Amino acid sequence: MKVSQHITAGSLTSHWIGYDGRIQLTFGSDEVTFDLPENQLRSLSKRLNEKVQEIEDKRAAELADAIEELQELG
Repeated sequence: MKVSQHITAGSLTSHWIGYDGRIQLTFGSDEVTFDLPENQLRSLSKRLNEKVQEIEDKRAAELADAIEELQELG
């Protein structure tokens, strides 16, 4: 039998990687702590970096559009 649970915790307020490698995420007074093997940690890191790059690319495109509009206005 597989058991799963979805938790809506709100905004992430803090994070920590302990000296023992455990990852801790804090959501206000709530906390989630877990271990990740190296391959999953690398996969998570890669995906987070991709997401940050997507955000930066979107901002750059929006800024370029805004600059173009200002230049057209004169």
